[in-house]
Amino acid sequence: MATPVTYPSAKRFLGTAKEVTQGTAVVPITWTHPLDSFDPEDQFTWLDDKSLVGSMAETRGRVQGVGHVEAAIGGPMFCDGLGFWLNNILGDLTTTVATPNSHAFSLLNSGTAQPGSLTGVDWQGPPASSNSRTYPGMCLSELTLKGNAANSFITWSGKISGYPSAITGAAQTSAPTTVPTLAAWRARLGIGGPAAGGTLVKTMDEWEVTITRAISVEWTAQNSQVPFIIQRGALGVTGSFHFSKPADESAYLPLINNTQPQVQILADNGGSGAGLLSLQIDMQVTAWDTGKINRGDEAVGYDIGYVAIANSTNAGASGATSPIKVTIQNSVAAATY
Repeated sequence: MATPVTYPSAKRFLGTAKEVTQGTAVVPITWTHPLDSFDPEDQFTWLDDKSLVGSMAETRGRVQGVGHVEAAIGGPMFCDGLGFWLNNILGDLTTTVATPNSHAFSLLNSGTAQPGSLTGVDWQGPPASSNSRTYPGMCLSELTLKGNAANSFITWSGKISGYPSAITGAAQTSAPTTVPTLAAWRARLGIGGPAAGGTLVKTMDEWEVTITRAISVEWTAQNSQVPFIIQRGALGVTGSFHFSKPADESAYLPLINNTQPQVQILADNGGSGAGLLSLQIDMQVTAWDTGKINRGDEAVGYDIGYVAIANSTNAGASGATSPIKVTIQNSVAAATY
């Protein structure tokens, strides 16, 4: 008997490319994302014929209706590849060309206010010829960044909706980033100002920022099972901190006094010039809405939750307001994202 053909899960990879038209696949891939998980699922509406015809059988026919894809994604945060996902959910990008380049992402407010979409190519093994399936029209409805100084990288995760998948036409080659990810201990927090000087807070050990985007997969009577559009709606930002070693109540008082302070989270690799990689999260106004004392560790701490408020300071070139601005520095060219 011949050796059975199987495909090792360890070989999988996800590549992406920017789309010109939402849902129209673009291959070959232009970027490979090192990930812990990408779990796509093709989902269809099923139309069951249960008409009465003098038989005790319940279903006498089934027709396949419209379809789309849902996926969860996540892994270590890399200061170059993250830009694809930030632009996908936020949509307003301003690049300052320097050494390194600086890419600032805010909420898109101009025109139709619809960010671009991505084609994903997922190596799976079994698909004929190319070993991969293509997932067009990928749109994020959620993007979370977080870190724990004691035991993690800075990581990211997201939720995706997209168009139904198809077998990729030609085999794709994985070409992952060569830059390192960032350990979470490299993050710094600023409250009431930047993460430096007198507004640096040294007692936070765990943080999370979640960007959520309302999206709606819409079909129309156009003789096609695929979506007419994946419509983006309003965007919100929430987050949390764990202050593990506070010496006073300063981490708790913004909740009690409703001061709604500026928050900045900054992390970099310690490099300089072209070797500098950094992540900067700016929220000019944060309304702290939950808080409790935490006695789970040897030192008393605080658990805090907040909502980022729309403001003009964090807005980008498209104007109006944005609750957040995320800036990454790297050597990636301006037009890549």
